[in-house]
Amino acid sequence: MVFNSVLAVCNCTSSSTHSDHQTDDLEKPSSCEKNATKDDYDPHSFGKEHYPSFFWGTLFNMFKTIIGTGMLALPFAFKSVGYGVAIVGIFLGGLIYTHVLHLLMEVEYELCKKLKTPNLTYLGIITNSFEQGPRGIRKFIPVAKFLTYFHYVFNKCISNSIYLITIGGNMQIIINHYCDANLTIVYAISAVMVVIIPMALIRNLKFLAPLSILTSIFCIINVVLILSIPTDYDSSSEIKAIADITKFPDFFGLSLGAFMCTMIVVPLKNNMRYPKTFTSSFGVINVTLSAVVVIYCIFGCLGYVKYGDSLHGSILFNLPPDGLVTLVVLNLYTFSVCVSFILTLFTIFDTLWSNLFVNRKMSHPIMAEYALRIFLCITAYFLAVILPDFKIMASLSGVMAILMEETMPIFLHILMLVQIKHKTIRVYLSLLKDLVLISICSSLFFAALIQVIRSIIKFYS
Repeated sequence: MVFNSVLAVCNCTSSSTHSDHQTDDLEKPSSCEKNATKDDYDPHSFGKEHYPSFFWGTLFNMFKTIIGTGMLALPFAFKSVGYGVAIVGIFLGGLIYTHVLHLLMEVEYELCKKLKTPNLTYLGIITNSFEQGPRGIRKFIPVAKFLTYFHYVFNKCISNSIYLITIGGNMQIIINHYCDANLTIVYAISAVMVVIIPMALIRNLKFLAPLSILTSIFCIINVVLILSIPTDYDSSSEIKAIADITKFPDFFGLSLGAFMCTMIVVPLKNNMRYPKTFTSSFGVINVTLSAVVVIYCIFGCLGYVKYGDSLHGSILFNLPPDGLVTLVVLNLYTFSVCVSFILTLFTIFDTLWSNLFVNRKMSHPIMAEYALRIFLCITAYFLAVILPDFKIMASLSGVMAILMEETMPIFLHILMLVQIKHKTIRVYLSLLKDLVLISICSSLFFAALIQVIRSIIKFYS
């Protein structure tokens, strides 16, 4: 993840804990906002005035937030179901996810109109949706909050474990080839921690800001280099348009994990001078995800065609180890992922520290901060060494994303619709569409979860 996006998440997670743990996570409206009626009040009229972001800046931040290590598993995902099914799946998955983000933005807009506040945090949207929903649902507010925080922290820990597996795998390839050694992935990850832990103790993100900009540039360079590296492709390996359809839930989890940015879009929109351009027909959401879908289809398809049935969970493990370009790619990715690990760890730390420790009296708060950072590093390390498989961990991250980052916004939209007193045919049709979507997502979640469990069992058998 990149610097601007990480700061956005920090604002999102930490703002909900200020003002003595407010339950609504709202920014206080000005006097003119309080005097406005619900019909007159337009949250889009109150864009950020001090150091705001505009259309292209927000689009770039959202784009570089989505593009990450998750795309390294796409060629393998294409191999699993065939390039024809995969292209259709990526397109439909991107279409559904784009619609889900629009639903989330619609829910936030209606809540802001009702509460007369310019914007809400992601947790604020969930909390207020439950509070404004049917009475029977309000008692589940603590459960919704817990699930949101748990998903955020757990999925970020999974992300960091994937980063460690990527770094360790790169080190394993380089050392085993150039030093004629037999280094295992577990020992490589363990060696990486010697560098990672001191980096994790950096308390000020401004020192990493220049490096995060470089990681965005390196990501684009790596994609081009990976597809340009010559390879001894086995022409006898058949490139299939339709392969094993039973693996589609696993494919969906892998591909969706490469898309996920639900908890990022809210702070990105809140930081805009003209928030209306975020959800317009040619707005930030539509343009960004359209570009991502095209890039993912091209990268996944070309990667599959290039390496065929020999593809590993991460395409990096397929690169010929004796080439100079490969060495450049592995080193650039190692550098980028190290920075991403630290930035991701900072967001987890900020969430836990702000909600669990900031109001506690401590004799040595700095030492407590360092202890929590080291604990988070060790947690990611144990996840990585217990299950050092890039594909399985990426699938697990995607499965969690299906539940909390795709199903939850649809559920919040349903809560909004059922509160409408005079329902029209359009409202009923929208309700029916949401119920169909939530059924599809729930079915894919359980099917993908079963696939992940089977993969874990197979890994240890």
